[in-house]
Amino acid sequence: MQPAHHGIMGNQIYIPAVDPVNAFSNDNFLPLLKLGELADGRIVLTPSIAEITTEIGHRYVAVSSGSTGSALLMAPRAPRGSGVVINGNFYGGAMVGWPETVSNEVLKRFGPQPKTGGARDNFNAAVDWSMTVLREYVLPELKPSVAYVWVTEPDHIQHAFGAGAPEPLASIRNDDRNLGLVLEALDKLGLRERTNIMVVSDHGFSQTVYGVNVGQELLDGGFKADEVVIASSGQSVALHVKGRDPAKIRALVEFLQKRTWAGVVFTAKGAGAAYEGAVAGTFALEFAHLGGNERSPDIVFTFPWSSVRNRHGVQGADYVMLAKGATGPLDTTAANHGSMSPWTVKNTMLAWGPDFKRGVRVRTPTANIDVTPTILHLLGHPKASALDGRVLREALMNGPDEEQVAIETRTLRVTSGAYKAALQVTETAGKRYLDKSWRE
Repeated sequence: MQPAHHGIMGNQIYIPAVDPVNAFSNDNFLPLLKLGELADGRIVLTPSIAEITTEIGHRYVAVSSGSTGSALLMAPRAPRGSGVVINGNFYGGAMVGWPETVSNEVLKRFGPQPKTGGARDNFNAAVDWSMTVLREYVLPELKPSVAYVWVTEPDHIQHAFGAGAPEPLASIRNDDRNLGLVLEALDKLGLRERTNIMVVSDHGFSQTVYGVNVGQELLDGGFKADEVVIASSGQSVALHVKGRDPAKIRALVEFLQKRTWAGVVFTAKGAGAAYEGAVAGTFALEFAHLGGNERSPDIVFTFPWSSVRNRHGVQGADYVMLAKGATGPLDTTAANHGSMSPWTVKNTMLAWGPDFKRGVRVRTPTANIDVTPTILHLLGHPKASALDGRVLREALMNGPDEEQVAIETRTLRVTSGAYKAALQVTETAGKRYLDKSWRE
C-alpha cells in the first residue's frame, strides 16, 4: 500500500498524539510502539502482509539487521501476536523479537547480535548474524511460507563512503555470499526448487553536495518554530503547519519557490487538474500517493539534484537537509537518499524461482508496493488484486510477453510566475509510478 493509505509518510513522521512538538524517526521502535498503544495497535493503518498471510494459515517471519523501527514496520502487529519479527537491537539487545518464545530461543542459540557502530565491519557482522538466524533457525524450524529479510548493508556504508566506494562494494559481496548460503540451506531442506526469491532495494543513493539548514532558513524567513513542524527524509522534507492554516501554507510555498535550494513542491490537491496542488506551482500530494491521510503533511518539497558523477564514477548528486550548521556547499564522502532524482528513485529488483521467467529483463515500471501483491498472488490469496500495488504478471512464468505490456509516460508541469517544475510519471495496468521530478 502507498503512504496515503498506510500512514508512514517518510523517515520521520509527525503525529501530535505521540509528540505534539516534534516529528519522530521511524528508525526507533519505541515511538512506534507508543503510536500503537494510542491507535489500538495500528502503527500502520492498513493490514500488513504478516496479518494477511496469517489469515489464510501461512506463517510469516521478518528478519532484520536494520534499525528496530524498520524491523517492527515489517510486522507491526507482531507484539500483539500477528507474525514473527527478529532484530538484534530491541531494548538494547535484551530482546530480539516477538513473540517472546522466539526471542528467547534466538538469544539462547545465537547469542546477542554484534554491536553496530562506526566500524564498517560491525555493520556487516550484524548482517551475518541475522542471516545465520535465518538459515539455521527460521527456515528449518519456523518454516515460514513467506520471509521478509532486511539486509541493511550497504545502507550505512554508502551513507558514509558513497556509492561505488570500495567499502560498499565489499558489503554487497558479503550480501552475495550470504544469499549463496541461503540457497545452500534451501538445498539441504529440499526447498530450493520450490522457493521464489525477490531481491529489492528500498532506494538508490546519490552524492551529497550541498546542505540546507531548513529550520534556520524558515526562522530567517519569518516562520516561527511553533508554527511549523519539520519531518525530514534526507533529500526531501515534509512540513506540518499548525492548524493546517491555508494562508500559512501558501506563504511557505511562496517562500520555498523563491529559494534556489528548493526543488519541487507538493501540497494538498486543488480544484484544477488531478496532478495540481491547491497552491499555484505545486503538484498534488494525492497524486504522489502522500495526501488525504490524517497523518499527511501539508507541504512536501524536494531539493535540486543533478546527474554528475561522484569520485567513484557513479552518477547522481543531491542537496540534503541539515539539522545544524550553515546552508551551503559540502565537500564530503557522504551520500544520501529520499529525493525525486532518478538515481535514488530507481533501484534494484530481481526475481528468481519456479514461478518467475528466467533470463529476461522486464522494462515495465514497478515499485516495492508490487512485491506483496505478487507474493499474495503466488499464495493464491484473493486480496492480491485489492492493494495499491499490482501483481507483476509480466514477470511470471505464465504471464504476458514482457515486451507486450502497454505503458504511458508523461511529463507534467506546474508554474507560478518565474517558478516552473516538472514531474515525470509512467502508468501501466492502471497504476501510476513517479519516475522523477525537477525544478526547471
